[in-house]
Amino acid sequence: MFFLSFPLFSQTESFTVTASVEEEEVSAVFEMIKIPGRNYFVGKTEVTCEVYEIVMGENPSSYAEGNFPVNTVNWYDCIVFCNRLSLLLGKTPVYSVGDSSNPDDWDYSPHGGSSISADVVQDLNADGFRLLTVEEWEFAAKGGQAYKYSGSGNIDQVAWFKGNSEYKSHEAGTKTANGYGLYDMSGNVWEWCWDRLKKDSNYYRIHKGGSSASARELCEIGFSGHHYGSRYQPCYSYYTFGFRIGRTDR
Repeated sequence: MFFLSFPLFSQTESFTVTASVEEEEVSAVFEMIKIPGRNYFVGKTEVTCEVYEIVMGENPSSYAEGNFPVNTVNWYDCIVFCNRLSLLLGKTPVYSVGDSSNPDDWDYSPHGGSSISADVVQDLNADGFRLLTVEEWEFAAKGGQAYKYSGSGNIDQVAWFKGNSEYKSHEAGTKTANGYGLYDMSGNVWEWCWDRLKKDSNYYRIHKGGSSASARELCEIGFSGHHYGSRYQPCYSYYTFGFRIGRTDR
């Protein structure tokens, strides 16, 4: 199911994913927000456990379920999820490995700590779901505002971080949204992005936003790049690692 609505801050689209679990139909809804002046949509929240489990058939998270952000996913898991979600909802997949955009052909088992052996290629002209680039992520996180954190200069208003979270993630969307209506772009779980740390290397991929176990400075919008806390090997997962999806407006 797909429909459009028009809230004050931007255009919104809503999707429903459905699957049969033990002969019973289960479904979950997620929303995407069009970033003003740009040609892409961004997930209103981080990908939740319930949406992830419907698409992937399992929830790899540590101590999280339902409307909590999925965690313990590596970069490759996110790529597989995006293409499976695109195929499920009739969108053109963004990613390909070899000559195939079907993750079943990639010789990769999610959540096992392994890697996809060949290069992952992205097609930004496709209308399917994908990871954000760092530039897209930072623009969306600012929300048209000039705050240090996404939505406020007061981190407690907008983020679950180590100063208020008891070192555990919380349900998506329970803090204040930023100016574009996006939640938790500071704190809760780190969000994998598409970008490599270095253009000529696949060794590290960047993630953004900090987590429930992060110091406040790691939750700043501008924090990334060469600091140890913002890049990891793409096969690495941890209980503070999640992701948010985007989609090119086509």
